[in-house]
Amino acid sequence: MRQVGTPAAGVFKPDHFQVEAIAKLELSDVLVSAPTGSGKTYIAEQAIAHYLAHGQKVWYASPLKALSNAKLLEFGALFGSGKVGILTGDRKENVNAPLIVGTTEILRNQLYDAMHQGQDLPFALVVLDEAHYLGDADRGVVWEEVLIYLPSRIRLLLLSATIANSGQLAGWLTSIRNAPCQVVYSGQRPVPLKPLFLFPDGQLTPLHDKKGQLLPLAQRFASKEKPGHPSLPNAVRALDQFNLLPAIFFLKSRADCENAIKQAALTPLCIEDECRARLQKVVKDFLNRFPFLERQESLPLLLDSHLAAHHAGLLPHFKLLVETLMQQGLLKAIFSTSTVAAGVNFPARTVVINQSDRFTGHEFSKLSASDLTQMTGRAGRRGMDNVGFCLLLPGPFQDLAYMAKLFGAQPEPIISQLNINFSMTLNLLLSHQPLGVRQLLKLSLAAWQNTSQDKRHVAARPEGAAVRLLNGALCSCVEEVLVRARQLRAVNERKDQLQQLNGQSPAALGRLQALARGRVFTSSRMLPFAVLRKDFAVSNPGVWAVALLPEKKLLRTGSARIEFVALEDIYRISQVVLELPPEEKTRALARAVLMAEGDFKQELSAAQLTRLGHKGKAELEQKLEELAKRLALMPCGQCPKYAACLNRSSSLSRTVEKLLPQVSKNGAEGLWFEFVRHLEFLRSEGYVDYAGKLTADGQWASRLRLSQPMLVAEAIREGALPTEKPVLLSALLAWMADGRENTIGYLDDELAHSCASLRQGLQPLFRRLQAFGFAVPPLSLAAASAIFAWGQMAELEQVGEIYGGGEGDVAQLIYRVADNLRQLTNLEDTHPQLAACAYQAAETMIRPPILLPA
Repeated sequence: MRQVGTPAAGVFKPDHFQVEAIAKLELSDVLVSAPTGSGKTYIAEQAIAHYLAHGQKVWYASPLKALSNAKLLEFGALFGSGKVGILTGDRKENVNAPLIVGTTEILRNQLYDAMHQGQDLPFALVVLDEAHYLGDADRGVVWEEVLIYLPSRIRLLLLSATIANSGQLAGWLTSIRNAPCQVVYSGQRPVPLKPLFLFPDGQLTPLHDKKGQLLPLAQRFASKEKPGHPSLPNAVRALDQFNLLPAIFFLKSRADCENAIKQAALTPLCIEDECRARLQKVVKDFLNRFPFLERQESLPLLLDSHLAAHHAGLLPHFKLLVETLMQQGLLKAIFSTSTVAAGVNFPARTVVINQSDRFTGHEFSKLSASDLTQMTGRAGRRGMDNVGFCLLLPGPFQDLAYMAKLFGAQPEPIISQLNINFSMTLNLLLSHQPLGVRQLLKLSLAAWQNTSQDKRHVAARPEGAAVRLLNGALCSCVEEVLVRARQLRAVNERKDQLQQLNGQSPAALGRLQALARGRVFTSSRMLPFAVLRKDFAVSNPGVWAVALLPEKKLLRTGSARIEFVALEDIYRISQVVLELPPEEKTRALARAVLMAEGDFKQELSAAQLTRLGHKGKAELEQKLEELAKRLALMPCGQCPKYAACLNRSSSLSRTVEKLLPQVSKNGAEGLWFEFVRHLEFLRSEGYVDYAGKLTADGQWASRLRLSQPMLVAEAIREGALPTEKPVLLSALLAWMADGRENTIGYLDDELAHSCASLRQGLQPLFRRLQAFGFAVPPLSLAAASAIFAWGQMAELEQVGEIYGGGEGDVAQLIYRVADNLRQLTNLEDTHPQLAACAYQAAETMIRPPILLPA
């Protein structure tokens, strides 16, 4: 531990890679690939200063609103606040400034508008910070879009953590922008990293020997049977003893972070009086500005022990306080989920990792080399530490052998995450014909990587025969045949099926109508079941159902027993309908079955079944009318090749169907196929005409740059969104925008009626989406209820109880709804009353304690 300490003060001298990047930027685009904390921001600052000095404008894009807010303050202090503006979903200030800081999504939207209007962005330089987000599963698509659409006359500076395929990315950018892109690479950490291991008795030791192998003393902890692990207080105490604080502890969940503070606070730490006084002053200043922070449960622990948590469930203001204290060196440790590793800049002397996997937002997966690099990038403060440390704690979720190897591994390459969605399709059609979009997709990183990895596959695409067979058809490409022919067959098959059902007697049809999800029935074996889903599109029609059995007869795994029951085996249909969880959640389904109560012998009468049959007949006729409209919208009826497409045995149909596996695997062609699928749906909905141009509805729908544009657009066309009730409008948008399925909510009567009415109005759209193979978006009554309460001035704590999340989760929901409302304000020329209502609703959404500090 002799290396621990602070380096001697000296005059700042830029590293070689910093000087190299600045010089190359004068001649070409530059991709900087360097470790976290190595000083990439210095390159951006020098480049920005150069362009501003020459009277040119700069766009600085970051992946997170918090980062954009931080850069606004940082660049304002450096260049003058009057020269810096900000554009995020929440803030729009000084937008004519020569330097604009904002999120990548806003830059992408500006590019959409510029392409549509035939204009150019008034910037000479675009800086993309955290450019490795290009490989992020959720947000990489936005980064790739920006790089494809950005005019080549605008110089590009990409700042990225270390990535394996920086040369490939530079080659791709050079090819699509017709401008050279040079890589500046640095593998040298500004502060060396030393991995450590902590034994349960508190002993610290290096993790590796001189050959980079896991030390024998730690080897026994790498086995599956782990004899124990040190408590967090012991870990904090050991780090304090060896002068290895401040530290960032990466933990697996928010609850772990909160519990860690309480445990670690039991350990007395050495804190100087001056440090205590400075921390109390910063906290006091924050409390004066944001008095609502006084109710934060962990605030007393922060003041007393200089420890804090940092995770997405915290109020944004409190996270900002924690970040400020950490940046000023006033905290001994923070306990965070792995999300803090990305983007937020508060380095420490030590990072602590107690598990070898991380939660991705969907599941736990092994840490990658890139994950570890991102985490350990926070270890070691430039100019403050001689060495940074990464401490591994043994524990039930720690694979030491795996982690020991991971320290020597290279970060993973960035893989294209580009995918097609409805908002992208609409916005590209603002400025491109469909075949122009096809050429644009050939510029994608997905196409570049596919071509470089498998040139034979691209060259062997056997479409020649199909193209010859298409001669005279109304489809312009093979992909249109694939989509339209399948849709044509699906619509006709569905039409035949519905017509067959419509021919049933009311009593027989009533039995089919009664077998909706959750309906209890008795089989011919006198066993009770509840319907999960119908399966009528087979030669032996019936239902998939869950058996209502006592606990001792459930499967040994504790999961529910699911069976197929043919219609002819259904004996009695009960009046009871159960609320059932999703079918794939078999354990939850089993619990629901065990909790089911009621007299299942209450059978539906013949009169009730007949009434259901008459109601079902009316619904069938409505569905048949919808199918007739869809067929009329398709150009297939006027196409000379109509019969050949509809007939599966025709040479055209067989040839085209064989192409699908190859098309879907090909980068550019796979994207084009998905684009055509989205395009055909938009055509069938009347947003795009068959020449590929946006209709009037398509024009305004393209401005809905949000996660569920089809739902919101359909609600607008149905007149289902209120134009005089801002609170109700906000709640309905939350219902559609939350992104998680939730059927539980504390519903106001008006809100309950509005949600039910809107759901009914959207049901035909859901059926049409499913017919095209698109997933039906989830709807959340909990989110609607929470936003409705917030709009009625409920306290944040009460809103959190309704929503079922932390204050940070509620804040993110409110920000998302506010952004959706702002999208609606863009419709003032086509839907002025709705836009005015949305504007009023957005004004009331963002208020303390949600209002972010300027």
